[in-house]
Amino acid sequence: MSGQDCPVEDFLRTGEEATEASRRGLLYMLEVVSRQGLSGLPSAWTHEANKVKGIYEFRKGRLRLFYFKGAGRDIAVCTSGVLKDGPKADRPSVERAGMLRAEYFSALQKQSIEVVNDDSE
Repeated sequence: MSGQDCPVEDFLRTGEEATEASRRGLLYMLEVVSRQGLSGLPSAWTHEANKVKGIYEFRKGRLRLFYFKGAGRDIAVCTSGVLKDGPKADRPSVERAGMLRAEYFSALQKQSIEVVNDDSE
């Protein structure tokens, strides 16, 4: 990734008019997570998409926003979003999220990225 493109932001900001309420709902979920973390979220909001890879998804209507639990396991590192078509999680999105999760934790271990807590608000 170039560091300037954000597929998650693009997914949440653009889309069909029919999914606008769901996109707003996902943004609200992320606001809640930013304030209180992942613990204590309603079970209807999130689902384990792939236990082996440690990939989860936020659910709102037919939209799915894939993420993994980052440093401290109380932050959501979002990777991509999809319009759900069938009963199973979107395999390419789960594979990509798994790859990004591995890269994230490798970078943390090498200390090439830093997790910053901003409690100033």
